Amino acid sequence: MRGSRSLPIFVVSVLLAVSSLAATGCTSSAARARGSAEVLRLGVLPMLSSAPAYVGIDSGIFEADLAPTRVELHVFDSGYEAGVALFSGSIDATYMEPWPAASVYLKSGHIAVVSGASVGGASLVVRRGAGVHARQDLRGKRIAVPNVGNSQDIALRTWLHRNGMQATDEGGDVSITELDCPELLQLFQTGRLDGAWVPEPYVSWLLDEGVADELVDEASLWAPGRFLTANLVVSKPYMRAHPDVVDNLVRANVHAIRFLAEHPTRSQRIAERQLHKSAGVPPMSAEVIDAAWRKLTFTWDPVPESMIRVAENAHALGVLFARPERVRGVYRLDALDAVLKDEGLPPLELRWTMEST
Repeated sequence: MRGSRSLPIFVVSVLLAVSSLAATGCTSSAARARGSAEVLRLGVLPMLSSAPAYVGIDSGIFEADLAPTRVELHVFDSGYEAGVALFSGSIDATYMEPWPAASVYLKSGHIAVVSGASVGGASLVVRRGAGVHARQDLRGKRIAVPNVGNSQDIALRTWLHRNGMQATDEGGDVSITELDCPELLQLFQTGRLDGAWVPEPYVSWLLDEGVADELVDEASLWAPGRFLTANLVVSKPYMRAHPDVVDNLVRANVHAIRFLAEHPTRSQRIAERQLHKSAGVPPMSAEVIDAAWRKLTFTWDPVPESMIRVAENAHALGVLFARPERVRGVYRLDALDAVLKDEGLPPLELRWTMEST
């Protein structure tokens, strides 16, 4: 509560989600959180931001770098679900969006970012025929995000506020709903949605199907056009119990990202196949994956200034009550620094000064 005014519904939803994380964490055993050196339980999301994992596993990079540890893949529909699993000890590491990672860390201190994974690749698309030709046309429309309280939701609400609009659960007239991204095509075709702020490859998929147009490329809202899509995150209990496994995971992630850069066509085919096979993403053409791929940059740079910016946006929305700068403590990059040195790669040059747009 602020004065006598009730919190918006979406803020309450996020607070309840974070509270459930804490409750789940309290009941998990220390042994479960420590995991095992024999098996690394790795979370991924059904989007191209997790391509380093999909390609690293399919190509054998993870198997070679992590041996004798076996990788067990767990697919989650959203970063929030991955955060719950990581916090509770159900998984040991995950590829995760910036806001779920920031919120779990600020609530618990339980996790650590050990490497970057991907930058870019999210947009607001609007349904053709919905009558949305400019930002003001969104009033009275229904817009989807993968999860209320996730990174795309924070981005959408921040953008609405900057353009003099609000969601209905904040007292405005833009309805925000959450849904699984594979459902988007049917909902656009049947006119049940007017738009969606979603990650790749779903943006390129909807554009290719001719049911949507891009209204906002999220990269246009960031200076210099770089915004974090996913980092590699581990639980601190697992990292303390099995530091060698985490070191090997960081090395495997770097090797996978180098593979993506050196073999883009092969990597695209692998990513599309694994997204369909492992994550249940609808089959997509090579043209769709190629278009989506060009919107992303795969990098081991964790882009901390981007995560801090997301935390600042969440704070401005009233979702985050802690000081946004506290999220800087989430980074544990010693293993990454060591890998880059061993591989003869340039060291990280992290920029901590926030840039305004």
